[in-house]
Amino acid sequence: MIITIARQYGCGALAIGKMLGAAYGIPFYTRKGLLEMARAEGVLEEMDDFFEERPVDELLFAISALGHSEGPVHSRALDILSDMIGQRNCIIIGRCGNYIFRRRADLVSVFLKGREDERVRAVAAEIVRDMDDSRVRYHRYYTHLQWGNSSDYDLCFDSVRLGAERSVALIRQYIEGIGIK
Repeated sequence: MIITIARQYGCGALAIGKMLGAAYGIPFYTRKGLLEMARAEGVLEEMDDFFEERPVDELLFAISALGHSEGPVHSRALDILSDMIGQRNCIIIGRCGNYIFRRRADLVSVFLKGREDERVRAVAAEIVRDMDDSRVRYHRYYTHLQWGNSSDYDLCFDSVRLGAERSVALIRQYIEGIGIK
């Protein structure tokens, strides 16, 4: 089973991911863990921009997308991550995981969201908006899809209102309900 968690900034994804990892006894990978894995595999240089979520230049993105209607233009990093993870069971925060692993039958993709004013309680408003905008551009750059589009995920819910423990319970109930072990 692979659980991918995309999120708006300030939704508690790290806490939820850690709890799910502990509940299922599977590894939990954040950007840092995947970055270390890429370094160990000797592929970090090819994936540096991918891991750093560097802002995407909209003009360069538009130019690079011309004539590439079949999928992401920048798929090398996506292929590398897919190869690194293979068929192992794990939880991945971010990194376009819902897209990269979309063909795995044991994928459970989650998008965590929350009202901005509630997310701001934990972090400054400017940081929330900047991080969300950066993630929109990042996801579109690598996948040509709209980040946070509910049809791209199995679950999409407000983890801020629900809280980390109840969010984990909801995800686990869904996993059990669809029969993935």
